[in-house]
Amino acid sequence: MTECEVNYTCACGKCMPLIHLFFCKYCVTLRCPKCVSHEVDSYYCPHCLENIPSAEAKSMKNKCQSCLECPNCTNILQVRSAQVPMVRREAGKVKGFGQFKKVYYLQCSFCFWTTRDVNQPDKAASNGPWIEPQVEDTWMIGIINYYRHLIQKEKVEMEKRKRQRRGSFLGSLGISDKLLPFSKLARSSFSMNLTGSGQFDENVLNNFTPVEPKEETEPADEKYYTNPGEPYHYASIASRINQPSNEVYYACDLKPNCTHLMVKRSQRCRECEHNLSKPEFNPSSIKFKIHQIALRFVPRFRIVKMASLTSGEFSKVQFSLTNPTEYNLPVELLPLPDSHFFYSKLTTEIQLPSKELVLAARDDTAQYDTESAIQDFDDDPEIVVARRMNKLTFVINVKPLVSSGDVTMGFQLKYKYKAMTPSIRPEEQKDPEDVNVMPCVTVVLGSI
Repeated sequence: MTECEVNYTCACGKCMPLIHLFFCKYCVTLRCPKCVSHEVDSYYCPHCLENIPSAEAKSMKNKCQSCLECPNCTNILQVRSAQVPMVRREAGKVKGFGQFKKVYYLQCSFCFWTTRDVNQPDKAASNGPWIEPQVEDTWMIGIINYYRHLIQKEKVEMEKRKRQRRGSFLGSLGISDKLLPFSKLARSSFSMNLTGSGQFDENVLNNFTPVEPKEETEPADEKYYTNPGEPYHYASIASRINQPSNEVYYACDLKPNCTHLMVKRSQRCRECEHNLSKPEFNPSSIKFKIHQIALRFVPRFRIVKMASLTSGEFSKVQFSLTNPTEYNLPVELLPLPDSHFFYSKLTTEIQLPSKELVLAARDDTAQYDTESAIQDFDDDPEIVVARRMNKLTFVINVKPLVSSGDVTMGFQLKYKYKAMTPSIRPEEQKDPEDVNVMPCVTVVLGSI
């Protein structure tokens, strides 16, 4: 069984695996990626690990100009050197000096694609730009210009509406516009500063013609039906999508691609606006300053051993619970509430343990401590199968209610979370409070 068959219910009602959820210590509830706001902390190149400011990343179209990718397999291209003979022309003839010079080109170490395959000239220096700046299409420039004027027009109209509302309010109070501390010229310049330049061209907005779809496409050339095809001469669909501005058709026209930048982002709870995840600024570091993932606060429920399921008969299925906290955690399994959206999809009848299951505290050194005392818990041998450190294996009797189809079950996991309120002064530090957390768990056991 895979982990994706066990899902936890978020506060918004969406079911997801525990590895994809966050736990807010202030709201004391689960949060899915859609319940948190994502904030970009920094941009960096995944190959050279260089931090790039956001303004510079925007101007470079979120691409690193130093690192290039292979257009075929998207691996990083390496700089290679070669010796070529030096030549000169005399009376229309090419003569050699007998000397060699060093030139540089790019090569992929995976598929061995080189810039020489596409007739890109070699360079005399190993550093510097390898790709010439592309000239944007006139049609694309016209679209960008049209939307710039449209945004400026909307800003001016919005400012006019604000001034009209302000004037009507002053008129209702019997205050004349002439009594304001600004002159007419100052008021106009003030509004111009709020809206930028305050100028837009109506001709650009009126003369813009959008692209219209064609009813009929041009017929294909007859050579594609008669001549045998050579697939390696044509660029693949993935390579053509990576270079939409070049409109590449043949493989010999492919150019190296700039490496796309990656971001380090932090997640923030939408309800209390506290950070749930915040990585370190250094691109080469994989550590987090704040990392409140659900795996560190919520017991992990997993399937250990399946049994042959038969419709109308109880079968013992083994599950496990893992305690992520550093204290003993009593856990109680309750039936799924009728108001839960997954309640109508249940196709099984389950017999949950009537007693609390006590999970041992997590101890990272327990597996190396051979002289530690044996854990003594009052476990029911008919329910608890095995216990190892902070992991508990137990059984649940499951009876499918359908003769064919998916076998689904659900329950409510109740445990106590020790909420600690941080304080600057040590004397004001309060003892942790026990808060009941009851996330809903849905399980798909397969099909019969």
